[in-house]
Amino acid sequence: MRLRTTLSLAFLALSLVQVATVVPFALKNLTALLTGQERQRLDRVMLAAEATAQRKQADAKAAMDELAQSRELEDVARDADPKHLPPPATLTTAAARLMVPRGLQVLSLLDSTGRTLSSGHLPAHLGDIDDTLLAVTKQPPETLAAVMVELSDASGLRTAPALVTARPVDYGDARLWAVGGVLLDEAFATELERLTGAQVEIMAGKERIARAGTRPASASVRTLEFPPVAEARLSFSRAEMLATEAEVLRAFLAFASLGLALALLIGVAVSRRITRPLEALTDASRRIAGGELDVKVQLPAAGELRTLIDTFNRMTKDLQATTEKLVQSERIAAWQEVARRLAHEIKNPLTPIKMSLETLIALGRRNDPRFNTMFQESAGAVLEEVERLKRTVDEFSQFARLPRPKPQRFDLAELATQVLQLYAPGKITYRADLQPGVFVDADRDQLTQVLVNLVKNAEESMSETGGEVTVNVARDATSAWLEVRDQGPGVPADQRSRIFEPYVTTKSGGTGLGLAIAARIAQEHSGRLVLLDSERGARFRLTLPTPKS
Repeated sequence: MRLRTTLSLAFLALSLVQVATVVPFALKNLTALLTGQERQRLDRVMLAAEATAQRKQADAKAAMDELAQSRELEDVARDADPKHLPPPATLTTAAARLMVPRGLQVLSLLDSTGRTLSSGHLPAHLGDIDDTLLAVTKQPPETLAAVMVELSDASGLRTAPALVTARPVDYGDARLWAVGGVLLDEAFATELERLTGAQVEIMAGKERIARAGTRPASASVRTLEFPPVAEARLSFSRAEMLATEAEVLRAFLAFASLGLALALLIGVAVSRRITRPLEALTDASRRIAGGELDVKVQLPAAGELRTLIDTFNRMTKDLQATTEKLVQSERIAAWQEVARRLAHEIKNPLTPIKMSLETLIALGRRNDPRFNTMFQESAGAVLEEVERLKRTVDEFSQFARLPRPKPQRFDLAELATQVLQLYAPGKITYRADLQPGVFVDADRDQLTQVLVNLVKNAEESMSETGGEVTVNVARDATSAWLEVRDQGPGVPADQRSRIFEPYVTTKSGGTGLGLAIAARIAQEHSGRLVLLDSERGARFRLTLPTPKS
């Protein structure tokens, strides 16, 4: 992975870490904030609901206080006096007459024993003992008790929760109790629903007495307690809070996504600014490794990168000067070695020539009859050695005066096919593994000479044993190569490092210039000829740069 990509991903990863760290915290705080605001809103609404319930209770107490002091109730108490028997018929309907104008929904007139003298909410209980309402008479007058009372309506008898209080009325020695109040019914539920916007359910234990409004899908539930018999259960919709939370979350995620995109863009820009000089240095290093020693990096930079570029350029300049000196020294040394080896090659045949001539001169001075015979034998040997000298000089001349390459673009696979057609299979077979379309810009004749030389060497190494010669052509992103493998004895280990030097050969009768010429041709084409490791035989590879366009 390129450094620029790595840095860009690092910027993005850092931003992701920040978002992953901030988002849960922010969402937690957002949820807590919205929940707190919702709780405060519900608290305010519940305060209003409680105020409504208290006002309803206060109105009931006020109505009962007014009733207890009214002339009408005094008249009812007089009519209920046991001294006035029989009681008038108006006594039985008195409770109904008294409660309606005062907004009471429950009113019973009881004697001291709890016997019902008149009931506005349940006339049918006339004369019955009402223990529930009698228990209310024993509580303080300011108490508004929650009790279950029986009612009579179109559907028949039923029970309902009510808030009631008791007021005594004395007439003479007799005491009359007025017990009245309000119901916790549909009207009360509707009033709370209109005030709070919640669904309101009046519950008596597990029984639902009244309901107003529609229950929301997602709700927060609050209750108004009327112990010990009832409660008002208010279900508030959380839809508005959830919608707000979702909207804020979407906005937050949008900003987070925008932040990530900006972080990525900034990361790409910063990483490009950082890596551009490094990439230029890398490219320059690669070109220097390929032999371009005059490369310089010219990029605007500051700080450590500027120092690095300047140091690199100075090192490149020093390397170029040092390399030129080294090449010159190596060239002198190489030619000195070539001269030494050439002198050795020339000196070797001169010794038998000199000995033959000295023998002939001695025989001629003595008029030895063997002169003619020895002359014939010596002349043949001398001619053979002279011919070998001529071959040595000719090959050296070719090595020393190798013509400058004339590059043209051609397919290496086509060249290999053409060369292999020159060899007929027999004791040695030839196999081609050629990738088509491997183009190079090179001197076709010189590369033909290299391939012919490699195939000839492979063929000569298997002249006695036979075997297979394989020619392979392939390429990668930047290079093309041509390989020749054989199944011969290979190159001895002690000669592998010197196999491309002039006059180094593993063949008896070889001049040692064939591979030297091939290596020089490769060098002239900015390529390399190397001997690779092989399990069997020799394996030579010629590597050349592929065309840039």
